[in-house]
Amino acid sequence: MAALILMGLPLLWIGILLLSTNISFDPEASKEVYRFPLHLKIGETKWWYLMINLGAIFFPFVLSFDKKVHFYKKWKYLFPGIAVNAVLFISWDVIFTEAGIWGFNERYVNFMILGLPLGEWLFFLTVPYACVFVHECLLCYFKSDPFKNYDRAILISLIVIFTVVGLLNLFRAYTAWTFLLSAALLTIHLLFIPNSYRTRFYLAYFVSLIPFTIVNGILTGGYNEEPVVIYNNSHNLSSLIGFRFFSIPFDDFIYGFLMMLITVTVYEYLRTKHKKTSEK
Repeated sequence: MAALILMGLPLLWIGILLLSTNISFDPEASKEVYRFPLHLKIGETKWWYLMINLGAIFFPFVLSFDKKVHFYKKWKYLFPGIAVNAVLFISWDVIFTEAGIWGFNERYVNFMILGLPLGEWLFFLTVPYACVFVHECLLCYFKSDPFKNYDRAILISLIVIFTVVGLLNLFRAYTAWTFLLSAALLTIHLLFIPNSYRTRFYLAYFVSLIPFTIVNGILTGGYNEEPVVIYNNSHNLSSLIGFRFFSIPFDDFIYGFLMMLITVTVYEYLRTKHKKTSEK
C-alpha cells in the first residue's frame, strides 16, 4: 500500500496539471495572482529578495549541526552539487531573463549581476541547500525504504509524463525546458544510476514542497503587493491552464524537482565515491 501511495503521488501531481488543460478559462485570468490574506509589510523593500534567502536557509543551516544528522560534515559532497546546479540554472536564468520569459521586480531587488539580482544568485545556494538537508534528514531518521522495489515503475512513469508534457508544449519555453530536462535526467538515472537513494529522494521532494511552496509563494507575489519574480505567462502552463497554484506557475514545481535532483545526484555520487575509496 505504501508503495502504491508513493507511485501515485507524483502521478497525481502531474495528473492534476494535465487534467486541468481540459477546463476552459478566460485567458486574462492567467495574468492574475492569488494573494493570501496575510500581507507581509516588512517585504516592501529592496532588501526583500535577500531577506527571503536568509529565511530559507536559516533553520536548515542551524540544524545542520544536529548530533544525529551532522549535515555540516557532508558539505564536501553538497557544495560541488550546488555548484553544478548553479552553473546550469544561472545560465538558464540569464538566457530566459534576456529573452523576456521572466524578469525581476525592481521594487524588491538590488545589486544586479549579469541581469540577475543578487537574491537570485543566492537562491541557487539557499534553496538546494535546504532541499538536500531535508533529503539527508529523512535518510538519517527513516532507515527503511519500502518503495525500493517499485523504483523502475516510478522512474519510467515520470519519464513518459515529463516527455509528453514537454513535447506538447514546445512553444512554451519554460514548460518545454523544465519538463524535457527533467525527463532527460531521469533517463540518465534509468540507464546508468542504480537506486541507492532515488526512491528516498521522491519522498524528500514531496516533503520539501512545503517550504518550497512557501518561499515560491512569496517570490511570486502571494503575500506582497507585487511579485518579486514576474513571469511571461505565454511561456508557462498558465497560458494553457488559465490559472496558477495560488500565485505559483505549475512549471515551478517541476523546476524545483529538477534543481533538487541535480544537486542530490552529484551529492550522492560524491558520497558513494568517497565511501568506496575509504573501503579500499
